[in-house]
Amino acid sequence: MPNKSHTMYLLLSLICWGMMLGTSGAEATDSRAPQEDTMLMFVGEDLDVLTIASRREESAWEAPAVAQVITRNVLRERGTDTLGKALETVPGFYMARKEWGTQPWLRGIPDSVLLLYDTVPMTSDISKSLHPFDRELSLNAVKRIEVVKGPGSVLWGPDAFAGIVNVVPMTGKDLDGVETGALYGMPDNRRGGYISMGHDAGRWDAFLSVSGYEGEMDDTKANVVRFGDGEGQIVDPSERFGSDRPGNSRFIEASGNFSYGDWLTLSGRIADNHRSYTMTTEDDLSWLESRDNPTGFIKAEIRKKLDHASALRLTGSWMETAAEQEIIDQVFEQKEKTVYGEILYDRSFRSGSGLFTGGVSYRNKEVDDALILESYLPDYLSAGNVSLYPIINTRDYEDQLWSVFGQYRHRLGDVEAWAGLRYDNHDSYQDRTSLSTGISWTPAARWVVKLLYGTAYRTPFAKQVAEGEDSALENIESVNMQVAWEPSWQWRFGVCGFWSRIEDHVIEDPYAALSEANHQEFTGIELEGKYSPLRSLDFAANLTLVHNKGPDEAYLYNDYVFVRPDGTLERHYVDLDYPYDSGADTLFNLMGTWRPCENVSFFAKLGYFSERDIFYIQDDDFFVGSSDGGVWLLDMNAMVKDVLWGMDLDFSVRNLTDEKYRTPGTYSSIEGEPVSAQIIFRKEW
Repeated sequence: MPNKSHTMYLLLSLICWGMMLGTSGAEATDSRAPQEDTMLMFVGEDLDVLTIASRREESAWEAPAVAQVITRNVLRERGTDTLGKALETVPGFYMARKEWGTQPWLRGIPDSVLLLYDTVPMTSDISKSLHPFDRELSLNAVKRIEVVKGPGSVLWGPDAFAGIVNVVPMTGKDLDGVETGALYGMPDNRRGGYISMGHDAGRWDAFLSVSGYEGEMDDTKANVVRFGDGEGQIVDPSERFGSDRPGNSRFIEASGNFSYGDWLTLSGRIADNHRSYTMTTEDDLSWLESRDNPTGFIKAEIRKKLDHASALRLTGSWMETAAEQEIIDQVFEQKEKTVYGEILYDRSFRSGSGLFTGGVSYRNKEVDDALILESYLPDYLSAGNVSLYPIINTRDYEDQLWSVFGQYRHRLGDVEAWAGLRYDNHDSYQDRTSLSTGISWTPAARWVVKLLYGTAYRTPFAKQVAEGEDSALENIESVNMQVAWEPSWQWRFGVCGFWSRIEDHVIEDPYAALSEANHQEFTGIELEGKYSPLRSLDFAANLTLVHNKGPDEAYLYNDYVFVRPDGTLERHYVDLDYPYDSGADTLFNLMGTWRPCENVSFFAKLGYFSERDIFYIQDDDFFVGSSDGGVWLLDMNAMVKDVLWGMDLDFSVRNLTDEKYRTPGTYSSIEGEPVSAQIIFRKEW
């Protein structure tokens, strides 16, 4: 396979070249020009430092990416307590409500974000819908949220598809003491609390946080209460129907880290989540489901400074997920284990004008008992079915991945250019090459223009593996052009145009299993601005417009099954085509923050999203409809510090006007998020 070998040798040579290259005049590993140090002061009240754009600390302004940072102060002022709520304020993100939680869309593409926690991937190959965007991930111990839009596979490997989100936890240097908090939410008597402890001893620091949350997340009644008899047979329809409600959902999490000097860091996180909800159909069938997702990881990082211009970083991590799904009275357990190791080399040369980052990594991923539902479940739950059990299979699989990658950046005056290449060698899937390149121009201290091009791909999910799909892996190419201007501390404007094309994508549909491989194209624009008439008053707004173009998605829908005399099944299929679901194509946020005094702040957000298509089956006929369009939602938060015995108080309201709307669920439209309120007390000791 000469092409693979040539690419591998090319990248290995590039890394070796970067390690040897350098001049005696190299001064530092930081490439910021003097004017860029100044620009850090303009991007938010807190320095918007991020690490995921080039694997080193830098501001979003200078990063080789379309990047944004949400700091801890901003999260607190806005009353943001989940990752989904934080991302819905970022241009390009549409956070869709589902029965089981929140499904993320970025620039028209669902489930396309690589989610990292302390740079450890949190996404799963078991299912693309295992998203910790709600209470599954607490923000109480989070320092900042880093966001990069556009492909990022060169530095982060598979599944850094349409973007990357990295949740950065606090350390002992951020909190030297103890912070406690308690919350109560309405409706449904939701409650929770947390305790965070940190210590900075100078040479070493440590941090630990534990949190818990419990409440009724869904109160929808279910009318199908039994289905299986425990021996692989279904119960009689006379025993199948009744009335029941989901129980409480609970979320428990513990995270921590330890650092010694500037060369050793140990970190980890464990979580045990249980979410109960009701699934409904347009034929008025409803049943209970729940998801348990115990997960945890341990990460170790060793950094060695080789000289004043270069450093070596060794990272290893282990992660395990045990996903348990209960459908009515049937329980399915699934497991996933990932072992990861990486050696990263970093060098600055030519007086800091050149930067090289390169590395080699290994990943082994094992999936056990991945759930493969091969039938349209509602067809089997109706009273008309007296004997057929839905076809449910499980699948075990494993993949080993060796990767070699490198990126070089060079600054010449007001212009910086970069290029990166990655080669991934799978033992179970196709080998892939990803690339990225771009140029940044800073004609003046308060202007920046970026032009970027990149490619990425993502690994198949369990259903694709079970079907033995041999087609090419889904891949994306994307172009971004961003212009930002900050004439003063009062004003900020930005515009980003983007174009993306995905090829060989396959969708898992609840009606018709897997789609045939297809392609789609997306063009769009993101506009954002900020105006501060006073130091104590900020107004911000952003608008996202997305246009999708491409052929309809094609499926083979199994509309009924023949049972032969010998007991074998013969399926009947019909062709089923309908448009690609690109989510809401218009998103708008208008936000305001007022700080009348040092200890008080008020925040309000008026958000808008446009209608979406709804695809569903009713009485064996297929329909395409629309969700409620033009939905405006108003959220507010008030924060008062040192209000009682040194405590801080947050009071927030979501959907203040109690806007009634419906949005696409799994098998039918569902009610949108109702009005809710929450109060939080915090205290530092």
